[in-house]
Amino acid sequence: MDKFLGLQYPLMKTPQGLMAMNSGVDQIKADILQLLLTNPGERVMLPMYGVNLRKLIFEPNDTTLEMQARQMIADALEMWEPRVVIQQIEITSKFNQSELDSFDTREDADAILGIKIIFVDPQNIQVIEELKLEIPVNGG
Repeated sequence: MDKFLGLQYPLMKTPQGLMAMNSGVDQIKADILQLLLTNPGERVMLPMYGVNLRKLIFEPNDTTLEMQARQMIADALEMWEPRVVIQQIEITSKFNQSELDSFDTREDADAILGIKIIFVDPQNIQVIEELKLEIPVNGG
């Protein structure tokens, strides 16, 4: 039996009408994604839970923004995600065209903050996991 079990994120129903479940590393990734996309104050019983990435949306997309985002994410992961060992947090403020998602246009390259979290599950340290997220920002 997997040690970590929880609801899939984003929330989805199974064909039977039940909430879809995740387990293991998939659940850890879903929980990290929830942490990153939750603003502090959104959870009434956990008002400090989350990362205030929305605060960065209208800031210039530069190295200062990268440092702010990295520190905010590192602090939140340290506080709320004791199940993993963070190896690296990569923040990218400038994308070249080949790295863009197929839905992004060329004009979007300067308006995306890329986040990649590289971690290991202490229960299986031989496998390095990663979670990627792209956040739209002003672009400066």
